[in-house]
Amino acid sequence: MNVPGCPAISSPKLIMRAKALFCLSLLLSLGCQKTESSDQTKRAEPAVSAAKGGALDPDLAQAVAQASAAPGSGAPGSPAGHVEGGPPPDGVFPPGAADKELARGALPKITMGNEGSEPRLKLGPSKPASKLSGTIQIALQSDPRQGAIPVLLSLQIEPKKLEGAAEGAAEGIATPVSQPVSVRVTGAKIDAPSVPKDIDEQVAKLKGTKLEYSILPSGAGAGFRFDVPKGAPEEFRDVARSLSDALSLLTIPYPDKPLGAGAYFMVTSRDDFLGIDLVSYRLVKVKSVADNVASLEVNTKRYAASRSFDFPGLPPEVQKNLAEFQANSEGALELPVGALLPTKGQMSSVLAASLGAQDSKQRAMLQFQTRAQLDLK
Repeated sequence: MNVPGCPAISSPKLIMRAKALFCLSLLLSLGCQKTESSDQTKRAEPAVSAAKGGALDPDLAQAVAQASAAPGSGAPGSPAGHVEGGPPPDGVFPPGAADKELARGALPKITMGNEGSEPRLKLGPSKPASKLSGTIQIALQSDPRQGAIPVLLSLQIEPKKLEGAAEGAAEGIATPVSQPVSVRVTGAKIDAPSVPKDIDEQVAKLKGTKLEYSILPSGAGAGFRFDVPKGAPEEFRDVARSLSDALSLLTIPYPDKPLGAGAYFMVTSRDDFLGIDLVSYRLVKVKSVADNVASLEVNTKRYAASRSFDFPGLPPEVQKNLAEFQANSEGALELPVGALLPTKGQMSSVLAASLGAQDSKQRAMLQFQTRAQLDLK
């Protein structure tokens, strides 16, 4: 299958896949690929959902699946199958429903489930937080018939000086402030054997990429943005974009209570990715605590807040509205006490969407898969 304006994606050669990376991340088949069948969609069950009234079911995946599969029980005027206060079965909230979950610009909500057993640790970055360095491997894949393209990024992650905090302390004012964080790519290469020299040279131009974000007093991340050097090829911007999204998933607000093995909580947040306004639900479970390190299991489910979708690079003939949307991620991570973010582990994400026409056979398909593997200290 060919993507309009892109090289053929069926070539097994790494050089072709690397040169077509930007196009692969937008696997758009204008009329030549059908949407997944309803059976396939049912197999991809939502991972988590919002907890109501402060109650949190430890098996949220089952709760969401039940809510999504309750046709005809929604409020008057809502789409068929949508349950008031529950997740939309097609992955897109009806008008106004996302704001009832969490208003755009509002701080993330934490719903506590269980504090776990002793010993317990207070999770979240220390003040001042220490810088981190090491590598994050970003592997991109948009076609299950093609192997992922692993790009190994060497990083320096450093909290910036809190000038406002120093001024407040001098005046005897204890005012919570956001912690700005700077991330710099100090090296980049395709993490695979026998890579053609010219491709490695192109990927190496990602060196100097800068990312910035802030950690709010609640511990949530906000304002994620990235800047790729002028000499870096356009087709590799997806690597920086995926790194930015991985960092947003890894920057987790934690409860203000110490947590031990068996603890779990839900984070509801309002995010942006690929030009989509999202409501995200993260279920965080503490699997174990040892030597001042918490082992975490993080499952995230994202829903689109509206049907609007306008991603740069879309062909003009594509209708820029979401017909269906699905985004899940899961990870096993290690978080040392006081660290800015988890330092070891892996986070895998899958995003799929169908765009445009009511006729499913005429819809454009988008598929975006990433895997982030961390080795920081």
